[in-house]
Amino acid sequence: MVWRTTAITLSTCFLLGTTFTHWIADHNVLWRSPLTSEALSQSISYYALLANAPKGLEWVYFAAGAIALICAGGRMVKDWRGRHGEVLFDGGSLVLLGAIAYNQLTELAPTLALFPLSVPTDLPKHSLWPVLVTAVRDLANDNVITAVMLTGVMLLQAGRYHAKKKSPIPSTPTSSQSPAVSRTGSPLLDRKSTPYRELTEQEAFELRADTSDDDSGSR
Repeated sequence: MVWRTTAITLSTCFLLGTTFTHWIADHNVLWRSPLTSEALSQSISYYALLANAPKGLEWVYFAAGAIALICAGGRMVKDWRGRHGEVLFDGGSLVLLGAIAYNQLTELAPTLALFPLSVPTDLPKHSLWPVLVTAVRDLANDNVITAVMLTGVMLLQAGRYHAKKKSPIPSTPTSSQSPAVSRTGSPLLDRKSTPYRELTEQEAFELRADTSDDDSGSR
């Protein structure tokens, strides 16, 4: 149904947008060379702020993922019963969304729990420094994987839409548009071509008169 496709697409776009916002911190870990302690400290401060954000933001993120996962699962069951041509796209989307949910619950959430409520001032010399450096690297890798899988969901939904599109049906001329066929002859011939109808008295008289004219003409 259209509302399921809309819910999956909007939820996926929302999750992909929130994942892209982490690029502020992830580019310091993944693409900066040489990797300095200052860049790592900025990434750690960002994720510490994110880990201590209000719980409402976390529930919004989980709600968007749950909507996409439930809608994909419901449509997968519906397609499996009747529309086998769409199982590939909906099944692929369901697998990717399930993998994202598993990665978020088993990898990302425990890693975010490692960040303290307040970041120490002299962070590179703190005892948590090696643990937090490893944590921001893992988070950056997980965010890249999540972004790739979410992009895959959007491509599968686009492929499903393209496969479901019907080719245009050529329009056939209706009876009002079809050219009228000229029919020559007497009204009596038209009456003869009408099947399964009892002749009226006038039609029977005309038929006998026409038959008598044909006999006299043949003589």
